[in-house]
Amino acid sequence: SDLKRKLKMKMISVIVPVYNMKIYLKRCMKTLIMQTQDNYEIILVDDGSTDGSSEICDEYAKENPDLIRVIHKENGGLSSARNAGIEEATGRYIIFPDPDDWVEPDYLKALVELKKKYKTDLVCTGYSIDYDDNRKIIGLNESTVIMDQVKALESLFIPPCMNGFAWNKLYRLDIIKQNKLFFLDNVGTTEDLDFAYRYIKYSRSVVFAPNIASYHYYQRDGAATHSRFSEKMIDSIHTYEKIISNEKDNIKITNAAKVEICNTSLNLLLAYYTAGENNRNLFNILVSHFRENIRYYMFTKKYNVGRKMQAALAWVSPKMLWYCKKIVRR
Repeated sequence: SDLKRKLKMKMISVIVPVYNMKIYLKRCMKTLIMQTQDNYEIILVDDGSTDGSSEICDEYAKENPDLIRVIHKENGGLSSARNAGIEEATGRYIIFPDPDDWVEPDYLKALVELKKKYKTDLVCTGYSIDYDDNRKIIGLNESTVIMDQVKALESLFIPPCMNGFAWNKLYRLDIIKQNKLFFLDNVGTTEDLDFAYRYIKYSRSVVFAPNIASYHYYQRDGAATHSRFSEKMIDSIHTYEKIISNEKDNIKITNAAKVEICNTSLNLLLAYYTAGENNRNLFNILVSHFRENIRYYMFTKKYNVGRKMQAALAWVSPKMLWYCKKIVRR
């Protein structure tokens, strides 16, 4: 049975969580099917879609039975869908593109070639941010770096910044399985960062090639996707607090995490006003997180002057955020 498993084993498992993505799914799948890398599998995890996405997934599996498998499950959220994919994956490596994004033909091959060349436990590449009317390529002129565990943890926040995204990182499935690493549900919108952080804790080395931008990270209507408000988003702050608690001896990481707490609070306060919320307790929690960490925010190079102007106005009065929200295209 071990031999059978090895013969069946793919080089890469591509896990795509799908929830009501009918409008974008075909664009994404067209690019995933046309990869120059061979010996990979695509696992579509239909997370209880109600818009016809389920049928689209089944059509792709029917047309490409050797390449695509579908898991249908009740709706459980992004982490739950990715975890279902991890359970079914047969690849040596695993990656998690989003169904509203798309990729270049060498997306997988570039990752595998970096893996073969540098033999690291994690491979990370750059990306472009695609809006409806323009594109911004991140890290185009930066060079490839090899990092030990400490540098890699810092790089989740600090330049050369690989961020927490799950779609630009090639993970080793054996490290994930051996250490029972799964995406968590109670981390707001930071499930990717939280997972990357815990995985790197089991990694000796990481290669980051920011100048390879084979992934297109799509932002609908500029960055309007970030403006919706949900109380669950406050859980994102707990991820940063957990990292601060674990990394007490590394001032670079703790300060950078405090910057992110301030930034998250700022975003949430803006979303709070936009959504017309009226929960005084929630408001006080956000203001408290924001004010405790603004001094780190004002000295970071990560966020621009416009963003810092917003923060300064919010310091004077959080209500001013409502009036100045047009200043910065976030």
